[in-house]
Amino acid sequence: MKLELKINWEHKRTKHAIERMWLRGISAKEIEMAILRGRKVIQKKKRLVEAFHSYYSVIYDEKILNNKIRKIYPITVKIW
Repeated sequence: MKLELKINWEHKRTKHAIERMWLRGISAKEIEMAILRGRKVIQKKKRLVEAFHSYYSVIYDEKILNNKIRKIYPITVKIW
């Protein structure tokens, strides 16, 4: 069963991620690609997920609702 992906861009925590995207020239589509295809590491202290893709990584919080929807809250974008 495939979960539907929903990225919440209106959440108060995503403001920082949007600012970082603009500064680094990364689009919302690239963020979605990192979340879907990137190598993922779970941060132990905060239980956040970091998805590595191409030349950047996305740190986000993820909630699964009713085993149907993956709700994503981007927190920041890093270039490495």
